[in-house]
Amino acid sequence: MRFLPILPGIDWKDPRLLMDLNRWKSIGNLSGSNYRVLAVLLWQKPEFRNLLIYRNRFRRFFRYWIAFWYRPMESLYIEAKEIGGGLFIQHGFATMITAESIGENCWINQQVTIGYNGCGRAPVIGSDVMITCGAKILGPIIVGDRAVIGANAVVIRDVEPGAVMGGVPARVLRKEQADGT
Repeated sequence: MRFLPILPGIDWKDPRLLMDLNRWKSIGNLSGSNYRVLAVLLWQKPEFRNLLIYRNRFRRFFRYWIAFWYRPMESLYIEAKEIGGGLFIQHGFATMITAESIGENCWINQQVTIGYNGCGRAPVIGSDVMITCGAKILGPIIVGDRAVIGANAVVIRDVEPGAVMGGVPARVLRKEQADGT
């Protein structure tokens, strides 16, 4: 294993960082201290590197320092005003994330595009949303909490909370019941 430099300036009290670490730890079946998990994720997961660089985007020196030691994934682009903790990006290859905001505990797969459709505003993604491979979410729309966007779906209208969307253009395939099932 190559040299893992100590990360100067990590804010271990940042709840979003701790949520990210816990989420990636549980999904990846990792164990150990937060420092050990952070070292493993930086070493093995370029998607996590991009997320850490995004979270420190206003700290120019720290961002460049991380990118120097741990090369980010060049085909994963993240731009949002706010991203809640617990974001998991699985296979971030060819993924473009441009959102007004993303809630907590979201899951984004490869080749996903979230962004503008020429109108000047980006989507708002709720909490606990899963966006599967190849999906496109375009325009000033709102994706409700606990929604699932199916593979290769093209979402151009608001998505209700708990809805499962699929198709081109996306339509509701299934909706969560009032009791949460």
